[in-house]
Amino acid sequence: MQQWNVRVVRDGEAVHIGKVGESTEALARCAALSRFGLSEDEVEADGIRPRGAAIYPDEDFDVSPAL
Repeated sequence: MQQWNVRVVRDGEAVHIGKVGESTEALARCAALSRFGLSEDEVEADGIRPRGAAIYPDEDFDVSPAL
């Protein structure tokens, strides 16, 4: 198993929000969405708050191997 960095693009910049452990990039993307992803319903239920360690529905994200 490999560690993967998870980043979201906010205001044109990549922001590191955490790590996941998986064997492939595809599985790491799935794990990132499972761990950090929020649905539109969850965002609406929580109200407006500063963006934290989460992948919001309107954000692009990527994973890369952690060194």
